[in-house]
Amino acid sequence: DPDEIRSLKAQVLRATTLWGDDPLAASRRARYTAGTIEGREVPDYTAEEGVDPERGTETLAQLIVQVRNQRWAGVPFVLRSGKALGDDNKQITVTFRAPAHVPDGLRDCGAPDKLILELRPGAVTVEMSVNAEGDPFELTQKQLHTPLGQPRMKPYGEVLAGILDSNPLLSIRGDNAEQMWRIVEPVLAAWRADEVPMEEYAAGSGGPQGWDAIPG
Repeated sequence: DPDEIRSLKAQVLRATTLWGDDPLAASRRARYTAGTIEGREVPDYTAEEGVDPERGTETLAQLIVQVRNQRWAGVPFVLRSGKALGDDNKQITVTFRAPAHVPDGLRDCGAPDKLILELRPGAVTVEMSVNAEGDPFELTQKQLHTPLGQPRMKPYGEVLAGILDSNPLLSIRGDNAEQMWRIVEPVLAAWRADEVPMEEYAAGSGGPQGWDAIPG
């Protein structure tokens, strides 16, 4: 029920900390420069109308966190959000670890298996290694994809409908909000002190290079 789900969220958030407890290594920030998005010329963010370059506002942010419990120990959770990127999507990608042992003679395809949950428009995709056609000792990557049923309303509409119906499932409980601020405040402090460099990426690109690497 809604109360139990929100309590479980609070339990996870209490166990969540920055990756390596280091706000400098666990966070990245960047701002877009001039580029092209779907054939439209986009100027530097600092040249956009109403933008004050002195404020140092980022347009792309990444945070790596960890959940310190038995189930998720050692698993990095990479949170990334930004604008003026080449692909406009909202999704959760679960990347599975490589198998501990691959039998001799089996030729791996070199790509990890993935579960992709697309939040808009809504779909589930599984990318998995299977036997290649005609050769059982060679693996290839195949994709299983299915769309999900469309919601009745847009996301903000669903939140407002829950409030009007006295259903707190999609609302953020006070203790959850406090835990979220606890996690991000060290990062915001490091950014305010300019301890994390402001990187750049061209509008319409996939962002700066090297952001997929997980700090040791």
